[in-house]
Amino acid sequence: MWRDLEEEAITIGLNLHYFWSLNPKQWAKHIKVFNEKEQLRLKEVDTLNWILGKYIGYAVNDPKKYPKSPFTEKTTQLEPMTDEEMEKQARRNTIKMGGVIN
Repeated sequence: MWRDLEEEAITIGLNLHYFWSLNPKQWAKHIKVFNEKEQLRLKEVDTLNWILGKYIGYAVNDPKKYPKSPFTEKTTQLEPMTDEEMEKQARRNTIKMGGVIN
């Protein structure tokens, strides 16, 4: 049985020496995690394809609305914090971390 699984081990990227040192429960965990990662990858690819479709739709149907930059690009600029803002943030962080403020 294990000899038949060598191909799957290579497919999911396991070193064969490591594969032969696994027990069945560890092998099952590797397969489970690989399948979860593959599902996440497929969702990401699907989302990117959907976004590409939106871009193509704008370009073909209404070129005037085609964005000049990506939707996800942030154009906000960070401003320096004042002393009071820094002190408030430090207090919030201390409280969140379980510290005591005197």
